[in-house]
Amino acid sequence: MRLSRRDWIIGAGALGLAGPALAMDEPFHGVWSTALVVDEVMTRFLVDIGPNGAILTVIDTGGLRLPAATMALTPPSLSLTWSEGLTIQGRLATTDRIEGTFTQDGVTQPLVLTRGARYQIDNTVLSVGPMDRARLRRLRTLSGAPAMGVAFEHPGREPVIMVDGRRSADAAAPVAETDAWHIGSDTKSMTATLVARLVEAGRLNWTTTISDVLGDTMPDMHPDYGDVTLLHLLSHRAGLPREIEQKDMRDFKVPPPPDPRAVRRAYVQLGLKRPPIGPKGTTLSYSNLGYVAVGAMLETLEGAPWETLMRQRLFSPLGLRSAGFGPPGDPIALDQPFGHLRRADGRLHSVADPRKNDLPFVYGPAGLVHISLGDMLTYLKAHRNQSANFLRPESWRTLHAPPFGGQSMGLGWGVGPNGELGHAGSNGQWWHQVHIEPKSGLVFCAALNAATPEAQSVVDQALKAARRSV
Repeated sequence: MRLSRRDWIIGAGALGLAGPALAMDEPFHGVWSTALVVDEVMTRFLVDIGPNGAILTVIDTGGLRLPAATMALTPPSLSLTWSEGLTIQGRLATTDRIEGTFTQDGVTQPLVLTRGARYQIDNTVLSVGPMDRARLRRLRTLSGAPAMGVAFEHPGREPVIMVDGRRSADAAAPVAETDAWHIGSDTKSMTATLVARLVEAGRLNWTTTISDVLGDTMPDMHPDYGDVTLLHLLSHRAGLPREIEQKDMRDFKVPPPPDPRAVRRAYVQLGLKRPPIGPKGTTLSYSNLGYVAVGAMLETLEGAPWETLMRQRLFSPLGLRSAGFGPPGDPIALDQPFGHLRRADGRLHSVADPRKNDLPFVYGPAGLVHISLGDMLTYLKAHRNQSANFLRPESWRTLHAPPFGGQSMGLGWGVGPNGELGHAGSNGQWWHQVHIEPKSGLVFCAALNAATPEAQSVVDQALKAARRSV
């Protein structure tokens, strides 16, 4: 198993139920553990099975918790499925051992679950206090990541940027304040901001549909997607699956061509053949496929790759000189931080191999930007200040508000009850999180060069410390 990324979904810890289980299901109840090694990469996870449902915790992808969509317990057999395209089938071999299979989007491998929580997440909480370098070092150590960085700014005060640790667990080079970090799905708000720029330029509308742009090139698209709009896609309300099927991904694990448009369009064409998982507008389905579809739409309209449009329309106007695509730096030289994966020896190791150090390039619009902490603050301040020389007020309002009411996703942002904007992202080798508080004016970002089980906890603690650093 390799769940290769972590997408932030507001409320992802809520338990999905398949209906109450009977007393006869109790042999399965409790926490079960396993570790799978694929291509020398270890992924550990826990399965917590109770009378009302099951939760899969992916230890090595930031402690991601996934509630099961369905659960069938008929001793000695069990069957669990997840909307993310995961399935566990098994039978009790003993009271403390389940033998079966794990399937991810059509790819199946053997699985053994043993009773008990063999893998722990250290949720130690430090005493409260403002952010300083000593606190950052303690948080970084607690996280287990080789390096961690935080940056924040309160209105009227100088920005604060702090880093601690090493660019690689396998080398001694220290991380620098000017280094860039892979931001994963925090790219999504940038893609949405690019769309806003093109809307203001008159190139398209928020209500432009998939059929308007891609219909002629994708005759086998599922008919339910024809009138899906950019607003649906950017707020994860299109009813699209998260990604294409895993068995089809081998065609996209290739080096990026000079012009990625044709390959990206082929990915979208495959994805749009899959039936929706629910009706548009009402179904919240966090979808990388949806953002890649947006990228393909922009590329078709503008006649240029999404990467070029991002440089021209977003990075350059905002002065984001460090921003680029994929892992930062030279994959041979140690001039920037490396991402990390847990290997078969149970330890984190840096990943410099360009064939393995990121998701396929087609994912660009959904999560492949890298950027320095200082430039990320510049980007966040543009959203906080709603800079009039960059976008009109109505465009900022569209980006920051759930377009279909009563839900927590804006356009590339999670939206809190008081208008807070936040998001987190990972490609499985990095962790990055952003936060904007309109009331206090705080902008904040944090990054780690490993998606450790403790990543979410330490970033939350860093945010609380930043609030106290006034």
